[in-house]
Amino acid sequence: MALKVAFLGCWHSHTSMHLREAAQSPDEVEFIGMYDPDPEVIAIRREKSAEEGLDIPVFDSVDAVLNSEVDAVIVEGHVYQNLDYAEQALTAGKHVLLEKPAGVNLDQFKRIQKLASDKQLVLNLAYMWRYNPAVHEIIRLAKLGVLGDIYAYRGHIPKPHSWRTELEEENGIYHGGIYFEMAGHLVDIMVALMGRPTDVHSILRKHYGKRSVVDNAVVVHDFERGLGTIDMAAMQVGMARRIEVHGTAGTALHAPIGSNNLSLCLEEEAEGYQSGWQELEIEPPDSFPTLLRELRACMNGEKEPDY
Repeated sequence: MALKVAFLGCWHSHTSMHLREAAQSPDEVEFIGMYDPDPEVIAIRREKSAEEGLDIPVFDSVDAVLNSEVDAVIVEGHVYQNLDYAEQALTAGKHVLLEKPAGVNLDQFKRIQKLASDKQLVLNLAYMWRYNPAVHEIIRLAKLGVLGDIYAYRGHIPKPHSWRTELEEENGIYHGGIYFEMAGHLVDIMVALMGRPTDVHSILRKHYGKRSVVDNAVVVHDFERGLGTIDMAAMQVGMARRIEVHGTAGTALHAPIGSNNLSLCLEEEAEGYQSGWQELEIEPPDSFPTLLRELRACMNGEKEPDY
């Protein structure tokens, strides 16, 4: 039986990947509705869903969503809305897939984590690159020890000039600007590889446009046996998004982020890979995990959350 889901808030662009998955796997995912208080947002998402061949009903309130037959909600509103949506859903007994960044109130986030735990509900964050085939393979190899001790992690995740209006209008209200909006993707992967940092050193700058919001940032994370560096800018020409993982027994490079590309260099052959450099394209099997497959498996008690 398909997982019945609905959007609580659907402003975020990541709604598209969930619609695409529902269209491609109707036996696994069924959208029974969407809600957003902004009619313009609803109109855009209705158009996008129609492009995927989906006819998704519109709910007129949060309560209408939560009183429906929905199994789980996907929270995709503005960042400042999302913790409220998630808390309402969990209170109503619904599982939640929460868009990143998780919100603007750490105390509230901790409260909803406890709420999910107390009610034995799944609360997952929508970091989709966890299940990119190349990133997934890097993490797998690292956890097996194939790369040795990870001593350096580098991530670059810029945005183009054309995004500046949204940066200034939407993200200017958040301290951290572009770093707040984008860094979580790379912090998520870094922590999966290296654990919790012992210290963080940030350089957050306002360099271009109205100079009203952070648009150029470098942050260095101290670990017991390594360093993690994440940098980004909001004026990039040519996206050049990439992840580098450097260990004492191997190096793994992924670029551009979101592709299946993996450049791998191993000191010794392992896990079917030869020693030395090799350029790879990691093809996932049909059963490869996605955010919604992970959510469903955790809801059904088939596994513990990966993260």
